[in-house]
Amino acid sequence: MAPSGGSSRQKNCNACVKSKRRCDKQLPVCGNCTKKGCLCIYGGQVDMRSYSNSAGISTSLGLVTSPPLTSCGDDFTLNNSGFSTAFDADIGIPPGTTLEVDGALESLLDSMARDGFSDTPQRVDFLRQGVSIPPTLTHKALSRQDYSKVTAICDDYAPWQLADPSTRIAYAVNVFKSFSTTFARHNSTIYMHSRLYIDDTPRWILQAFSVCVIYENQTQATRGFFLKVLHKNVNDLKDTASGTSFTPREKLARVHALIAYQTIRMLDGDISLSQQADNDMPLLEAWNNELGKIKDNLEESAELDAAELCNRPPESWERWLFAESVRRTYMICAAFKIFWELLKGRREATEIGNWQFVHRWTLSRHLWTATSSFDFFRAWKEKPMWIIPAFYFDEFLRTGKGDDVDDFALVFLTLSFGVNEMKMFCYETSGRLLQGVVPLWILSSSRDLELATTPQSANSAANPRACGGGPH
Repeated sequence: MAPSGGSSRQKNCNACVKSKRRCDKQLPVCGNCTKKGCLCIYGGQVDMRSYSNSAGISTSLGLVTSPPLTSCGDDFTLNNSGFSTAFDADIGIPPGTTLEVDGALESLLDSMARDGFSDTPQRVDFLRQGVSIPPTLTHKALSRQDYSKVTAICDDYAPWQLADPSTRIAYAVNVFKSFSTTFARHNSTIYMHSRLYIDDTPRWILQAFSVCVIYENQTQATRGFFLKVLHKNVNDLKDTASGTSFTPREKLARVHALIAYQTIRMLDGDISLSQQADNDMPLLEAWNNELGKIKDNLEESAELDAAELCNRPPESWERWLFAESVRRTYMICAAFKIFWELLKGRREATEIGNWQFVHRWTLSRHLWTATSSFDFFRAWKEKPMWIIPAFYFDEFLRTGKGDDVDDFALVFLTLSFGVNEMKMFCYETSGRLLQGVVPLWILSSSRDLELATTPQSANSAANPRACGGGPH
């Protein structure tokens, strides 16, 4: 029976009510929530895991040590309307169940089981082995240990690692340093969609774009002119700090412009610029906290299984790319601050701040690289996607392939597991060859690192799993 002691007459748990499923009312967790790894709260119970944001608004979050990930699988069937419906790829795995995975996946899953992670290349066992998946229903706020795969970069950091491109810290610096390059050459970044500011472009974006273009094409003769343009536009942007009547789109644009200026000033090598950037880090952090208040954290989507998620597309492509850009920008800013403190020799305190809460985002190259509304909604129906909470890639590593990885995901997967490990994962699962595991947009500024993708026919011949599943 339902829990007693509450005033609510609701018998089913909240998750089953929301998803309109039949609830078996088991205690402490019903069968559906056990299968999906969801937080099981009955009507008479109170979820005490809430927090107050900087605005003083209490927000309830489902915080778990291994949050549920939602994916749309490659297998699909056609419904009556002719659209494909993804097969439910969320697998409820009871204790003791063994799952067979490929060698590359086994390698990554093994690395996830270790507390530490070395940048030294590991030998990959290509033999198929069974991997037991433990239940993941412990509910608590995230701690530093929950981010052990990423915090190991900070804990094991030594300055000379920056000279070795195979280390994750050198990779991270190259990623941050290339933001201005990709903005200038592609009008996009891993966190800013190329279509985000096509219409009614905010002036701060136009100014930041101009600065990045001039920076990428500067010469010794034009260096002084570039510094004047940079100084004027940074001051113009900072003059808006006291404003309060900005739309969500304008708030996002300010953060994107400041990120562009910060990456240039921090990593240019000019001592004066570096100090200016350091002085403006609190402003970037404050503006990023403002984004946190408008961020859609995908709480409802995280509770859906694959078929349900694929049958609930967003209202429009434009709304999705804005919301996803906000989610990705928030995480990039938070990570940027940590890496800057690390490079300056300031070790992070044991408190992890807002990282104790689950921040979700969408992993899907097919959705992020769609160039039209039609392509986006077709990909939503036919292609796989994963809702990633924080840096928990468990479900993706079990069901995803290298071809599914967009540039944002590639960065955080590489930071979590290593450069050589991601090369092996992408090759073993889809035949994708990564030399240096660097996103496509970095190529123009990192000539010593190359990325090559094998032809479609070669993929299929080299790997039976390559591009398998749904239509392309």
